[in-house]
Amino acid sequence: MPRKTARPGPQDPAPLRPGRVARAAGRTLNSYTIAALPILDRLFDRLGLDSILRDHLPRDDRRSRIPTATGLLLLLKNLRVSREPLYGLGEWAARHVPGLLGLTSAQFPSLNDDRVGRCLDRLFDADVPSFTLAVVVHAVREFHVELDELHNDSTTITLHGDYETADRERTLRGRLRLAATWGHNQDHRPDLKQLLYILTVARDGAVPVQFRVQSGNTTDDRSHHDTWDFLCKLTGRCDFLYVADCKLATTENMAYIHGHGGHFLSVLPRTRGEDTAFRAEVLAGRVPWRRIHDKYDDGGELVDRFSIHEPERTSTEGYRLIWYHSARKAELDAAAWLRRIERAVGRLMELREKLASPRARHRERAKVAEAVEAILEETGTAAWVTVTIEERPEETYRQQRRGRPGADTLYVKHERKRFDLTHRVELERLDEEARCDGIFPLISVSAR
Repeated sequence: MPRKTARPGPQDPAPLRPGRVARAAGRTLNSYTIAALPILDRLFDRLGLDSILRDHLPRDDRRSRIPTATGLLLLLKNLRVSREPLYGLGEWAARHVPGLLGLTSAQFPSLNDDRVGRCLDRLFDADVPSFTLAVVVHAVREFHVELDELHNDSTTITLHGDYETADRERTLRGRLRLAATWGHNQDHRPDLKQLLYILTVARDGAVPVQFRVQSGNTTDDRSHHDTWDFLCKLTGRCDFLYVADCKLATTENMAYIHGHGGHFLSVLPRTRGEDTAFRAEVLAGRVPWRRIHDKYDDGGELVDRFSIHEPERTSTEGYRLIWYHSARKAELDAAAWLRRIERAVGRLMELREKLASPRARHRERAKVAEAVEAILEETGTAAWVTVTIEERPEETYRQQRRGRPGADTLYVKHERKRFDLTHRVELERLDEEARCDGIFPLISVSAR
């Protein structure tokens, strides 16, 4: 709501300019923005962020004009509402009601990017894992979040720039600084450096209960030990169901969780021998399916149909293996390999045009074969597309000597190899692949 304030006197400091100013009859009307700040204030209050921050941050210097906890909460509100850069934080704050930002009018002139940067420095010196654990424990109790099933996943955050001094881990002020470096980039940008973000949410409302950042060259399968240990500390137990993608399904990870009395659920990777053997049985027609569930959308239309293969099997480690079939996934799988084939054929046609060009770079058969292999490997279609390299000589004639050609000009014949490509899509192999579309195996140690 608008606030009416008196015009500042000569001795008062010049105020920051609010969002809108109107003057009439010797009075000034300042209009401030509220936005979602009251909602965030209520949420932060229930989370106890202010008190938890003050308990875990280093003690503030008495000369500090803005408390560290206040500066960090203001930055958090900015990220949730506007995402202004640090240098524009003071101007952004001046447009909002000061009380909703935890500031007084006298503190506004001290709000700048340098001040917020110092707040972030003090957060770096704090015990962040203990702070995070305290916030999550308080949130679980305050909002009555059920922790019987927890879902974990990770992703890469791609960075643009050299980051020459951040490409390896090092210790700074007693804290480990992570390495922004190359790794298996999930954005398909192997040329860029990255960091690995790991998030765990509860099945109850998808509430985040754990978040970590790892160096960019950390593989997903190596992150589950620390994540599971943290979740045990958070929940005070180890019998919750830990759900993750196929990177969890390594012998070491599964043995670690099972050996400590935990339960897990994951997708069995395609590289496992159990998967290969089962798909061979599917192709042989020895796998019966039983329909267990039909999924409908809000309009009553059938969107998916799930089937299960019985009896259950076990992995080589003795864990439960349950095989499912999804009709919707079968459609998506078929569309996926069709796109891959189209992309491979398009790339092969481009290569064929380059080979026919007078300035073709590939003059040797081995180079052409290497280019073809790279295309099939990149598109993942080596099992479905067969390429034949055809070689033929090409004759050209050039003058023996320079000058204007005449009746007595002698010509020299030159021969060079030219290459052409023909490709064939293996329809029988595609038919075999289609019979296995929509299948996914789950591996689990669970009492449910």
